[in-house]
Amino acid sequence: MVNLTVTGGSVILQSPVLPVMEGDDVTLLCQTKTTPSNLPAAFYKDGIFIGHQSSGNMTIQHVSRSDEGLYKCDISGHGESPSSWITVTVKPPTIVILTSEAPPPVLTLLHFDFTLMCYLVVFSPLFISTLLFEPL
Repeated sequence: MVNLTVTGGSVILQSPVLPVMEGDDVTLLCQTKTTPSNLPAAFYKDGIFIGHQSSGNMTIQHVSRSDEGLYKCDISGHGESPSSWITVTVKPPTIVILTSEAPPPVLTLLHFDFTLMCYLVVFSPLFISTLLFEPL
């Protein structure tokens, strides 16, 4: 995870710079340059108020494409942070590969039939000729 810090004003919003995957949690941290303590902050997405946190950080749980947008924060008495864009990408599908030591039952049955046929073709004539030509 890479964080980008914009230092244009006295309030800074730290957010992920790289796209985040759907389903991940994203934490936004709002703080001042002069007072690095966790002050209460109001958070906005696309200019709309989304919450107030007394600790100065907000976690968006299980992000989806609808969470993508322009975020900023405001600390009363200190000002507003510059806006920061958060991109959410679709999680790639999970590929499950099943392996098995034993062949499927149908293949085992076919192998058995083939083996039986080979024995019959090879050993039947041998057995019959032995019986026919054996002296009495």
